[in-house]
Amino acid sequence: MERKIMTAVYSAAHFFVDLACAFLIFRLIYGGRGDGEKILLYNFCAFALQMPIGILLDRFGKGHLSAGAGCLLIAIGYGVAALSVPGAGMLAAVTAGVGNSLFHEGGGVYVLDEYPDTSGALGVFVSPGAVGLYLGTVWGSGESVSILFPLISIVLCGAVILSSPYMLRLSDKQGAPGEGFGERELSMNMYIAAALFFAVVVIRSFGGFAVRFPWKSGLVLPFIAVLATAGGKAAGGFLSDRMGRERAAALSMLTAAILYIFSGNAITGLLSVFLFNMSMPMTLRAAADIYGKGGRGFSFGLLTFALFIGYIPSYMGAPAISGGVMSILCAASAVLLLTGFYAMSKREVKT
Repeated sequence: MERKIMTAVYSAAHFFVDLACAFLIFRLIYGGRGDGEKILLYNFCAFALQMPIGILLDRFGKGHLSAGAGCLLIAIGYGVAALSVPGAGMLAAVTAGVGNSLFHEGGGVYVLDEYPDTSGALGVFVSPGAVGLYLGTVWGSGESVSILFPLISIVLCGAVILSSPYMLRLSDKQGAPGEGFGERELSMNMYIAAALFFAVVVIRSFGGFAVRFPWKSGLVLPFIAVLATAGGKAAGGFLSDRMGRERAAALSMLTAAILYIFSGNAITGLLSVFLFNMSMPMTLRAAADIYGKGGRGFSFGLLTFALFIGYIPSYMGAPAISGGVMSILCAASAVLLLTGFYAMSKREVKT
């Protein structure tokens, strides 16, 4: 019961963390056209820095301190952004991005450790972030929502996370001194599998930024598309647990590849988005299985770094892609996933 409560806490906090960060960026930091380097810097800190933070958590544990401190650091970012000094926007972007990284690693490692043999809880943890990110962007870009809402919410999240292990009398199981990344010797097949999963996440990130749908306008359909993204991430973990990751990956990605051909229609487009995002918990779980308990943080950070790599083409001005191109990317992702799972099955970790 305790681990379910903590997973719920981390999942709810994930919603507010991404909401608060997006709100901060678009209300107080991002100045519009020509100011995109602040978003690039934020994304680097939020995604690329998770890998070194994960290595530290693998070695020293204390993931709840990382997650709670991350929430409070985001709140500090609001204060930094309000300063009328040169460079305040950049510093606030860094502060919020590092806070985001600390939270995601702390929460991600907790769920990976507490549910070592399943992906369902992992999907539940990662899915609310998409909704929070969307609402934070929309509300931060306008003036209808007070800045106090995300600020108070993120402070409360930090307080709850920091106090929950003590209120629930939990021991910190997120790694211990002497256990860490690099202590598990891997076979070449395992390295190949990790590289393939990395490529899948790069594709998913790039596709999410680059694809354009003719029906995605107004207020309702874009929000439904975000719900489809979040729902797919949550459902992918449970489908993997029920069917096995190989069959779940083949079913979701190949069906998405077919539906993306017809994604000019809102219904098939939403279904393709839902199915395409099912791979997220599958890749996270597989990478964690490769690097073992002492490498949970590194494996989580490795794949969030892949998210950052997938974002770079859009930042550089890459053109939008069609549903037909996304169909090809889905089919390629299916091949990469299945090949990675096959590589994992051929040879286990050396001792």
